[in-house]
Amino acid sequence: MSRARRSDGDLTKSKILEAAGHLIAQLGWAKTSNKEIVKLAEVDLAAINYHFGGRDGLYQAVLSEAHAHYLNEQELQEIAEMQCDPEEKLGVFFETLVIKLVEQDVWHGKVFIREIFSPSAHLLNFFETEGTRKFQIIRHIISQITDLDENDPTLLPCIFSVVAPCLMLIMTSEAASGPLQNMRCIPAKQLALHFKTFSLAGLKAVIHSQKENSSQ
Repeated sequence: MSRARRSDGDLTKSKILEAAGHLIAQLGWAKTSNKEIVKLAEVDLAAINYHFGGRDGLYQAVLSEAHAHYLNEQELQEIAEMQCDPEEKLGVFFETLVIKLVEQDVWHGKVFIREIFSPSAHLLNFFETEGTRKFQIIRHIISQITDLDENDPTLLPCIFSVVAPCLMLIMTSEAASGPLQNMRCIPAKQLALHFKTFSLAGLKAVIHSQKENSSQ
């Protein structure tokens, strides 16, 4: 295949993803038809089957793109491999993520929120593949900070506590005017620093508690 044809194909695939993402964010997957997607993308109906293997494949790709917009696996791996203190890795993680989380008028968060509150087999498939790989990278970073083994059951609630504020920030894109919406007015770097400070304080408290329990 020539470079030009590959480029055209990539562009078509990208247009379909963007169109599907915008429509699903507005209407939900069940109420978004293939015809509406290709009309917005200005491509042929057959392009969905060609690039995604069908409607289910397209939705799986949309979910993957929605999550990757905020948490790109390659970026995450690069953070984990940084030659610095693991606490600094956590700071870079929050900075990278929060800058994207406070963006306005993007479809990615709305799509993922819809799927979380009305989960389908596609979400399970995502968590079993890409989601698991990303989770393992985050687990590795937090394991380094806490000095807990990656398979230590104590580490799981630590991971949840670190990631949960970020999930809440995604949800503020859907919130009506009020305190939650005001979170998005805080400068991204300031918010990232707060998340880092708060998370590290919690993780250090867990470490202290673990040491006290082991000494008894």
